[in-house]
Amino acid sequence: MGGEQTGHGVTGREWRVRGRPRGRPPRITRPAIADAALAVGFDNLTLATVADRLQVAHSALYRHVADREELVMVAIDRAVAAAPWPEPAGEWRPDLEAQAAAVWRVLERHPGLVKEFLRLTRFPEEVMRRFGASVRSLIGYGFTAENAFLAVDTVFDLTIDVFSRGKQLDAPTGRGIVRDNTADAWAEAVGAEVAPIMRRALTDPAATWFDRKLELVLDGVAASLAPRSG
Repeated sequence: MGGEQTGHGVTGREWRVRGRPRGRPPRITRPAIADAALAVGFDNLTLATVADRLQVAHSALYRHVADREELVMVAIDRAVAAAPWPEPAGEWRPDLEAQAAAVWRVLERHPGLVKEFLRLTRFPEEVMRRFGASVRSLIGYGFTAENAFLAVDTVFDLTIDVFSRGKQLDAPTGRGIVRDNTADAWAEAVGAEVAPIMRRALTDPAATWFDRKLELVLDGVAASLAPRSG
């Protein structure tokens, strides 16, 4: 019966109660959801695919994320937080160049991230934290707060815009036109003199052309936003 002894002065019922786990730890957490989302990839990201990855019921995710947009934000936060960000170089220009390179690497490492980022109705927290750190770094170099914000905002926007445009040209259109043919069509439209430059800009925006755009932007920052020495 319920009062039998186990040999240690404890009844069988008491032993069963004491031996029962006090409660399972949660099977999923927001960091686990973010890791699963990054493993699934942004191009295949849904609540269902993440649930499958975690081997939990689809409904279990709603205790941690409200909808797909929040799932995307959690994944982007995780990707940005895990990325290797450069240490301060001691000068504002190398710092901004390194920040742009770091943003580019994050976008490159996670296909589909830039497309999802541009769809969001609000910025992920870790993105804002990284942005704010870059602005404060420039303030530390003597920029005014407004000029620091404008400089970082311009560099980040340029990086995301050029990367995104390159991915758009990489993707086939509904009519089967791929990037090289698109470049040819655009080049023909601008005239023979400009066509070679246009073709080069469209077929290699991820390397030399982006570097040249960034250099031009940083020259503008130096001329109109950076603090004057002496």
